[in-house]
Amino acid sequence: MLKIEAIPGKGRGVRASRAIAAGTLIERAPAIRLPAAERPLIDQTTVFVYYFADPVTYREGADYDCLLAFGLSTFCNHAAQPNAVVSWEEDPLGLWALLTAIDDIAEEDEVTVFYTNVDQYKPDSFFV
Repeated sequence: MLKIEAIPGKGRGVRASRAIAAGTLIERAPAIRLPAAERPLIDQTTVFVYYFADPVTYREGADYDCLLAFGLSTFCNHAAQPNAVVSWEEDPLGLWALLTAIDDIAEEDEVTVFYTNVDQYKPDSFFV
């Protein structure tokens, strides 16, 4: 349903390999929580661009946990008006990242999400 491709002006990104209807669960990927106390170290590594800010603990300028998914959702680029959303659930096996279409996504369209911690990226980052 998804593929990683070079997205002009953005680097790697995710495209739909077939049409995806709004409301479709696109991916359920295993994930881990990284505590806020470890974030200053993680932010100095290349992992920074792949983790998600925990929407429950995120506050601009404050400490918050990081959530790292082991799936294609980590390669979705930011958009101010995204066509997908990542939500989180825990079960006895652990934490999961759920990538769900919030709009119909045509085959070959880029799959995008809204980055909660967009204020932490450099001004020259590739955001639409």
